[in-house]
Amino acid sequence: MVHEVLEHDDKGKRVKCLSCGSPYEGFFCFDCHTILPISGEMNYFSILEVEKRPVVDMARLKENFLRLSEKVHPDRYFNASGEVQDLALKSSSLLNKAYSTLKDPKECIRYLISLENDREAPVSKHASTETMEFFIEASDVCNEVNTFVKKGGGDESLKRDYLRKLLGLKNEAIDRWKAVLGEVERVDKEWIGTTDENRKPLVKRLLVLSHELSYLSKLQSLIDELIVTIS
Repeated sequence: MVHEVLEHDDKGKRVKCLSCGSPYEGFFCFDCHTILPISGEMNYFSILEVEKRPVVDMARLKENFLRLSEKVHPDRYFNASGEVQDLALKSSSLLNKAYSTLKDPKECIRYLISLENDREAPVSKHASTETMEFFIEASDVCNEVNTFVKKGGGDESLKRDYLRKLLGLKNEAIDRWKAVLGEVERVDKEWIGTTDENRKPLVKRLLVLSHELSYLSKLQSLIDELIVTIS
């Protein structure tokens, strides 16, 4: 059967399983091994039992995901009622979405921003001048390679030259990605020592960094695709 929860704390999180009375925040009670209804107040951080901050503990994130996935996997409830099977399916889907979001630094930051601003983070429109200049430079090379491929790509010397350029751009994009993540880590250190009401400047910094990661992510995907095409 599906068990309800008896109490909530001041943030709307479940704290007591009605079935066994065990205090637990999540959608599975590990004391009575019961799947619990999903609360609309829960966010991806609370679902996967990690701190709500810019940098997530990846080892703990994966460990919690695997542990919870095993408990709410729909195959475990094939003999249960339709209500429980439906809840298991929804819980498993939500868990997978939460994990895929939080394990991706770009998506994790965007999601955190949406929670802090109580609305979805805006789509990237502007990055730093330096990143935009690199993006334009790399895009020009990618366009040249794309034109070369469309014309047949028969010149082996030119192909090697383009491959060398693409590999160089890929390495630079990776270095820039790492540099942005370093900035995110610095924001994270400030985050844990700042109260909720004083985090607005940090959220603004994260928004800028999310734009940087978005542009670099798009560029890396394009470069990787072209490298495979001409290799």
